[in-house]
Amino acid sequence: MKIVKVHLNSKTYPVFIGKSIFPNILNEIRNRNLNKNIFVVVDGNVNAFYEKEIKKAFSSDGEKLFFYTLKPGEKSKSSEELNKIYNSLLTNNFGRDSLIVAIGGGVTGDLAGYAASTFLRGIQLVHVPTTIISAVDSSIGGKTGINFNSMKNMIGTFYQPDFVLIDTSFLITLPSKEITSGIGEIIKYAFISDLNFHDYIKMNINKIYHLDEKVLEKIIIQSVALKGSVVSQDEKEKSLRKILNLGHTFAHAFESAFNFRIMHGEAVIAGTIAALYLSNKVGVLSKHNLNEFLELPLKIKLSVSFAGLDKEEILKVMQSDKKVRGGKIKFVLISDIGNILLDVEADKKDIFYALQKTEEILFIENKNIHNE
Repeated sequence: MKIVKVHLNSKTYPVFIGKSIFPNILNEIRNRNLNKNIFVVVDGNVNAFYEKEIKKAFSSDGEKLFFYTLKPGEKSKSSEELNKIYNSLLTNNFGRDSLIVAIGGGVTGDLAGYAASTFLRGIQLVHVPTTIISAVDSSIGGKTGINFNSMKNMIGTFYQPDFVLIDTSFLITLPSKEITSGIGEIIKYAFISDLNFHDYIKMNINKIYHLDEKVLEKIIIQSVALKGSVVSQDEKEKSLRKILNLGHTFAHAFESAFNFRIMHGEAVIAGTIAALYLSNKVGVLSKHNLNEFLELPLKIKLSVSFAGLDKEEILKVMQSDKKVRGGKIKFVLISDIGNILLDVEADKKDIFYALQKTEEILFIENKNIHNE
């Protein structure tokens, strides 16, 4: 088992990474003197595969224990579902001496994390990510939230967990589309990290799809370490942490355009491609690097076509993004691997150019894959 620590001014917490470590979760809770009244929020798909193992791990020894099964999917990140969790907490007499354990992917972690941060002004929280995307990214760093009016993560908090436990055994039952979604965030880390990590990911895409244990563990550990380092320096996203949004301004707009029918990581892949084209268009990324950098995201076949999206509507969604300042959309762009530019403004015509080129290249690549 590997332990990565996230150091913050307010607290330091460990991220445990390993195979078959979930059965030890109650020991970790006790070792840290966390509250024994445990409210488990578990994704419905995860529960279908692992209900027996999850309930066995939480033998309560007389302490209060409740399992709340969350309907899978992005649409559960809503005020309606949040209110159901609040109601369940209150109905079952959970108070401030309680602990929420979130078992699932990004949706589960974001929603349960937001509930923990707001219920009775904050109760303890533990994350158990069960998808690649939540293991490498969303379970680390304390971002919580729900969607609002078809806009991504518009309501939320920064609220750090007491620890994160990443058991790679949960990943073996992931469907291909979830692996693709996870690769979206992994690709982001490939660009914001260094050339060695970028090339390692590029060479091992197929091994990720085959859930190769050594490859996945290496990628998870390095991604968690990088995100932990960034968050330690900038917890509330005032400066450095913005690098983690590479491709995400486009991605969140794509998700809204598809009414969240597209996986988040797929949107990030398309958003990263758009960010690469925009970086080239505004003059910070060379044509040579653009062509080289496109090779990695274009290795992934997306499940939906991006052809014919309403660019005006996408721009409108972007203008409602949390990162807009003074009415100006602030993009995270790239000039080289590991060299990320923050708060870059772009003209409407350049944004539309990036959207058009993304639409064209994805159409060409999907057509080529289909014809192979």
